[in-house]
Amino acid sequence: MTILDNFTARLDRVEAEFALRRLAHDYCVGADHRDRVRWEAIWATDAAWETGPDRIFIGFDAICAAVEQQWRTFPIMQHATANHTVDIDGDSATGRSDVVVMAQLPDHRWSLGGGTYEDEYRREEGIWRIARRRVTHPFDLAPLPPSDGPIHVAGLDEPYT
Repeated sequence: MTILDNFTARLDRVEAEFALRRLAHDYCVGADHRDRVRWEAIWATDAAWETGPDRIFIGFDAICAAVEQQWRTFPIMQHATANHTVDIDGDSATGRSDVVVMAQLPDHRWSLGGGTYEDEYRREEGIWRIARRRVTHPFDLAPLPPSDGPIHVAGLDEPYT
């Protein structure tokens, strides 16, 4: 392998890692901001989205219908992913990330939950997409108590010196 070949392979890996991290972020942004265009762009046309053992959506249309149902159910959602790791093998890759999700319920209370995403990615015509996303180790906390606004915590609202 020449120096140029080595450099090209390393650059392709770095670009792939950045693209896969962006894909994970676009999943959250698309879901949270009800951005249908962004949401559609992340999925392979034959993708599978497993949100639970008995909830598997296969194919682009089923996945889009499922997120639209979430949008109707939860007035506001906020996803935060962390610990995203990827393993790349040519035009396919696997990944794992942890997620915490806050969702506003129809009665305006908030619920906190999360889990781990186990992903399979595929590069199609130079673009990385999610081929399969499976939620594992889900957790769901009881709805949080209602709040009328910010809560004052003595000592925490003073400026740092």
